[in-house]
Amino acid sequence: MVRRYILLLLISSSIGIFGQNSVTGFVNMEDEYLATEVQLSKINIEDYPDFSVARKIGSYTLDKNGFFKFKRTVISNKDAIYRLHIKHFEKTLKDTLDVAKLFVLSNRDTIHFKKSKIPFAAYTSSSMADKEWQKLRSFEEQLRKNEVEKQDSLSEDYVINLKTYTKDSLEILMVKLIGIKQLDNKELLEKDIAKNPNYYLALLAELKDSDIERSEYLFLENKLAFLTTEIAESKYLTSLTINLLLGLFVLALIVFVFRKQRKNQKVSLNHLSKQEKNIQTLILEGKTNKEIANELFISISTVKTHITNIYSKLDVSNRQELLKRTQN
Repeated sequence: MVRRYILLLLISSSIGIFGQNSVTGFVNMEDEYLATEVQLSKINIEDYPDFSVARKIGSYTLDKNGFFKFKRTVISNKDAIYRLHIKHFEKTLKDTLDVAKLFVLSNRDTIHFKKSKIPFAAYTSSSMADKEWQKLRSFEEQLRKNEVEKQDSLSEDYVINLKTYTKDSLEILMVKLIGIKQLDNKELLEKDIAKNPNYYLALLAELKDSDIERSEYLFLENKLAFLTTEIAESKYLTSLTINLLLGLFVLALIVFVFRKQRKNQKVSLNHLSKQEKNIQTLILEGKTNKEIANELFISISTVKTHITNIYSKLDVSNRQELLKRTQN
């Protein structure tokens, strides 16, 4: 019964410790050269790995057992890079060094550092992003090791392998972005963008559609600015060309219709018989039907028949319209 009570007490105590905290752990207090305060900082991807600009978000004074904790409230609700560090006094160097650990975390996850000879060397985490990032770091470390052996840390193979791993083996967008920043830190990103512009443009579009803050991928957006400008200019020129062609087409259509109408008018005029043309001329001179009949030596009824035919062929209904039509 007592054992059960102690077990329940330990469980409830663990829930209280880990339920409210995202970061917990122990530091070996037997190391007399360690400081007694653990600090936690947040690093923007754009600034990584410049730790001088890291934003300190909390500190914790170790208890007698070396325990420390940081509450969930200081951790972002989105995956971000954090740096846990403690001062180590080096007597031989007469200097103070940081013993640090980098990890990715959100306040949905927990991370626990086990007590070890080297602070923060062993830990467990529920963050899938952190597990993926640690794999990336291990892969990059192995690449560096191989390149050092070949005495060429910036070789073409190095870039290809790192980018290929980032592209094909990483599933979490935040970690992909960190991998791209690794290339940028080594001044290799612009070179690879020149060779693979479509991949980076697609990645940037994916980042913009995600919930990752723009400040985190601003470095990539700036690197791609010339490409997006070229694309925008290309789209503008394409649109301008299409509009110009449409304008020319409409203008050509107007000219075609106008010429067609003029041609139809000429055809209509040509369809008038010789006698009808004579009568039309006399009408335009202002002569009456009787005057036209006397001049052409035909009857008034014949004049009227010819006038009816003229009106029909020229699509007019009276002398005034005939005059306007002829003038036009």
